[in-house]
Amino acid sequence: MASVLSPPLPRTFRLPVSGRYLGGRLLTGLVAVWGAITLVFFALYSTGNPALLLVPPDAPPDEVERLTRVLGFDRPIPEQYVTFLGTVLTGRFPDSIRYGENPLPIALEKVPASLALGATGLLIGTLLGGLIGYWSATARSSWLRRGPLGVAVAFESVPTFFIGILLVLVFAVNLGWFPATNGRGLPGLVLPAVTLALAFIPAIARVFRTALLDVLQAEHIRTARAKGLPHHLLVRRHVVANALGTTLNVVGIQAGVMLGGAVVTESVFGWPGIGQLSINAVQNRDYPLVIVCVLVIAAGFVLINLLVDVLAALVEPRLRS
Repeated sequence: MASVLSPPLPRTFRLPVSGRYLGGRLLTGLVAVWGAITLVFFALYSTGNPALLLVPPDAPPDEVERLTRVLGFDRPIPEQYVTFLGTVLTGRFPDSIRYGENPLPIALEKVPASLALGATGLLIGTLLGGLIGYWSATARSSWLRRGPLGVAVAFESVPTFFIGILLVLVFAVNLGWFPATNGRGLPGLVLPAVTLALAFIPAIARVFRTALLDVLQAEHIRTARAKGLPHHLLVRRHVVANALGTTLNVVGIQAGVMLGGAVVTESVFGWPGIGQLSINAVQNRDYPLVIVCVLVIAAGFVLINLLVDVLAALVEPRLRS
């Protein structure tokens, strides 16, 4: 009697990570963003009265007191914090002191420029860091194993602003290849992106090198080597793929800080991103705008790290647990 074959069941789509994991990460991210905003709020509102910057230097004390009362800075800081949270929960932030409008659109307008700078720097840093880590783990030449990694680690000890100023002096002032500050388009992006990439390279190179060396000592790699698989095929097909998961986690951390970590770089090169906006807001004591900038940077950090975790789980199935 012929058996009747049942039709194959349709495949269901499964996320590389569980919904509970995603929910937990989002909840943790919300708590982290709230904590960052709270710390910045109390740190800012404890530094002084921003109304002093909105009146002329020779303004009478009565005018300062009136403006302070209108803006609500005469109330205790905990009371101002409760009022601030209530305003945020309604979907609107307190108006910017300098611009006189909702600061959220002002901050979001600067995000594309910061993302362009951060993504370009991260791409350059990841490619060069991965290449250096690959050389230091697999190269037969002792110079290739030690030289590039040593140079990368040496750059890690140099402050970012000093590297930026040095690049400006060499490539903008002396050679005139790129604009020094306030550059637009691709020429203006090169120097700040390279400055940011030099900060990303060392960590990525070290982690990728360590991951490669760990995989090279694995049992299945030894078996493949004993069977005579060529070294270059062994490394490219089996070693690199298994080492990418750990490296992607480090790339995720670097990607998460590319919005806030580019503050110094944006200041040196006059790049019109959220980092420079944050510094200007701090100098002007525009507290609502500073808090919104921190909110955008913290939320970006959480979302980017979550995205990279999902990508790492796709590349390395062992991370899905």
